[in-house]
Amino acid sequence: MNPPISMSQNIKSKSHHQLIDDESELTARGKISEIELDNELCKKQQTLSLAYTEIYFPHKPYDVQLKYMESVVQSLDRKHNALLESPTGTGKTLSLLCASLGWLSKHRKEQQKANNPTKLRIIYASRTHAQLKQVAQELKKTVYKPNVSVLGSRDQYCLRGDFYNIKGNLLNQNCRKVVKANQCQYFKKDVVMFMALQYKTLINNLEEAKQFGYKNKICPYYFERQRMDEADIILLPYNYLLEKDFQDYVNIDNSILIFDEAHNVQSTAEEGSSFFITQNIIIEAEKDLEKWIDELETVPIFYEQLKVKLNQAKLVYELKEYRSIVVTIRTFSQYLEQLKQQPIFTLQDTNEKYQILDARQIQSLIFQYTSDQDNTFRLWNDSMLTNYAKGITRNNIARYLSHCMILIDVMSELSQFPAHHFESWTKFIMNVYDLIRVEDEREKQKQSLSSLQNQFNQYKLSFMIDVANQITIYMWCLEPSLAFQRILSKNIHSVLLTSGTLSPLQSWTCELRMNFQTQFSSPHIINIQQNLIVFQHKQFDFSYQQRNNDEQFNRLGQNLLNYSYVIPNGILVIFSSYSLMFKFRSKLTTSKLLFRLNEIKHCLWEPQQTVEMQNVFELYKQHSKKGAIMFAVQRGKVAEGIDFSDELCRAVFLVGVPYPPKQDHKVSQKMEYLEKIYNDPEFNDQDRLKSQEWYCQQAIRATNQALGRVIRHVNDYGIVFLCDKRFEYTDIRKGFSEWVKTALKPWANDDEVLKQTKAFYNRTDNNFQTPSQKIMTEEKSSQQSEVKKRNLKLFGLKCQKQLEKLKSDSYNDIEGQEKPEYQQIESKQVCETEEKQQFEQSEINFTPSQAKNKIKIQIQSNKAQVDDQIVNSALNQQKLNQIQNNDNNTDQFNYFTSQKDFFSSIKQPQQQSESQRKGIIKIKQKK
Repeated sequence: MNPPISMSQNIKSKSHHQLIDDESELTARGKISEIELDNELCKKQQTLSLAYTEIYFPHKPYDVQLKYMESVVQSLDRKHNALLESPTGTGKTLSLLCASLGWLSKHRKEQQKANNPTKLRIIYASRTHAQLKQVAQELKKTVYKPNVSVLGSRDQYCLRGDFYNIKGNLLNQNCRKVVKANQCQYFKKDVVMFMALQYKTLINNLEEAKQFGYKNKICPYYFERQRMDEADIILLPYNYLLEKDFQDYVNIDNSILIFDEAHNVQSTAEEGSSFFITQNIIIEAEKDLEKWIDELETVPIFYEQLKVKLNQAKLVYELKEYRSIVVTIRTFSQYLEQLKQQPIFTLQDTNEKYQILDARQIQSLIFQYTSDQDNTFRLWNDSMLTNYAKGITRNNIARYLSHCMILIDVMSELSQFPAHHFESWTKFIMNVYDLIRVEDEREKQKQSLSSLQNQFNQYKLSFMIDVANQITIYMWCLEPSLAFQRILSKNIHSVLLTSGTLSPLQSWTCELRMNFQTQFSSPHIINIQQNLIVFQHKQFDFSYQQRNNDEQFNRLGQNLLNYSYVIPNGILVIFSSYSLMFKFRSKLTTSKLLFRLNEIKHCLWEPQQTVEMQNVFELYKQHSKKGAIMFAVQRGKVAEGIDFSDELCRAVFLVGVPYPPKQDHKVSQKMEYLEKIYNDPEFNDQDRLKSQEWYCQQAIRATNQALGRVIRHVNDYGIVFLCDKRFEYTDIRKGFSEWVKTALKPWANDDEVLKQTKAFYNRTDNNFQTPSQKIMTEEKSSQQSEVKKRNLKLFGLKCQKQLEKLKSDSYNDIEGQEKPEYQQIESKQVCETEEKQQFEQSEINFTPSQAKNKIKIQIQSNKAQVDDQIVNSALNQQKLNQIQNNDNNTDQFNYFTSQKDFFSSIKQPQQQSESQRKGIIKIKQKK
């Protein structure tokens, strides 16, 4: 009954995110080799010994980083699974890379000594390629130079301009055809294999990989695919591990699986095991198959190749078999058209109409409604055993799928017609068949089919008609552990889940049904009392029942307007849903508050289309320094996917609690399923989660993600405004990250909160400096003292009083003269650490020129000295123009025609401009 395994994998190899195909020749897993190290960089980095493992780290680690890395090493030593929670800004990605690669380096050496041929490697998964880009950047900072592969789909990697507008299965088919015909300028098999061998340790993110491909005329998709076999670490989006369609693409045997940004793992796992098909796909699938049959009839060589494959699989090779498959698709499409007229749909007065059924009913629906019962198409008779026009049955579904998959295998290479809709139909039937096989196995073992352990009962069947009157069949998976059962069936060394928002940790065992022997949660590294305030409003209530309260919207708008005057740079206003955000926008537009707000800060709105987000974000960045507000929604790109550090986010307003909408049918089915599990005696020996606990946890994790936007690193600071009293509910508040709880303050009086907000942002530099800024302040104070000493020596003075008198006389003389125009020239920027160190090493000496009242000061990149050569005014201006026009000029000259000019350019520390306090030296120059 089961089709050959190769066939089962074959249909999956044609899917949208294909990673394995005939053009990528894989050998056995590469030989055991030590992880290469950058020896020169090793001398500059910190060497740590954690649990008898040597770890190199780019700088002296914080205590939380040490404990985090120690947890990683101990988990790997013991082959434990781990939950590792560390807030944003604590350097968890760098810590995780250094600890895991350091451990793997030690393990490889031990394997070589023991002559163990099993190659263990790391598969590092994050949610998106944007997040993997940061992982690649962090990896470049380490001393470790492992063999690397960064996997992606053809959609992401294809360089061909003529393929730019095609995606998915259509792109896969076109790619395979031009590669097979040797017509792609970016693919030459021997070149790909050679380059993959030469650049085994090259670390590229997605964009860099494409640039590398353009530069070297090599396909990045096949290049990364070829590198995968030798890779010590593979970077990929974690849907490649969790989605059922991708389960065979990457060999995860003998691997350490790391899920970074893992707070979305459960939802991704559920989505990865779910599947669907639309009525339109089914209609087009019939057309696809008819075109292929026509080709088989008119091109004999195509049919001959098909017969060879069918004979090898011991299947009937008559074309009548494929015409009968057309009938199964057509009759099922007719059933869906009739279903739309049923009262269950026609009586619903909503944009989307649903019918929810037990998932096991999908079997009977397919078996019943793929049959041409009246033999309308004259394709079957009682004596025929293999014809499918009688319908798909439990007995013939395996053969049916084999016929479909062999046809796809042959015709996708030969045909000029793409047939990705027919592929989608075949995949849908395959997914149903996988559930049938599990149920058949339970039946053989005399296990209950009604049990919730039966995978069919971990799904819900849903028919949905949308506003365009198209019907879609969904098979919703309600059990995230299914994806991890597939993973854990392999030989996995350890599974590590890490994020800044994993709490509450105990829920992960309940949801994924696996043990996490190591659980670690670290505190934040920032000074909470100094760098953060979280105000909790006592009255706002933006629940669904209160969303027509115009007074509440206007009050929120007025508060936002008032706070925008005192909050610098960028502000994020994050709503619990798009509907709430649109209502807020409408109310503020009507009251004219939005226009007033836009005069203070540039207002931007998160688009619903992902492709538009990058342009909106770039516009926001341009305006953020002067002032900008981004209005966004929970669980979107702004709230979770984009890094808003420093001036990009000085405050976050959270409007509404992001509970999942209970009116959403999938949410209600999930909660009903959790209640069944919780009350089922069969699960008494397992940790279980109540539906209400799950419901609150969805809000907590989304809230904690949004809260993390305001603090992105150890020196960041800002304020969070919780604009909903429901955030004070016990079940929500106890789920806040610990660093948030310690910063909570009540928001009962708007004026008082405004006063505290203003004081927070207007604190003196010393009271609100980050540690690094304090060091720079102390260094500048020391530098100013040294300058004073040099000034005394310069003019042959004995004490500070004599210098002050000379300066006073100079200023008095200048005040009596006509004041010349000055323009400031930026001579040196010392904000960056490296440049600051260069400045510390420099020495500035002032020597009077032999000519009367003329001083020349020469400032160089590492050295500053006096040159008493007299330069005329024309050369002065020439040098000045060179400096202004050449930012890379390392030798910069500033001339003063007298001691008075020199002293008129000197300011006392309390008179320094903001830019000077930040480390920019500016010297005035006469025009």
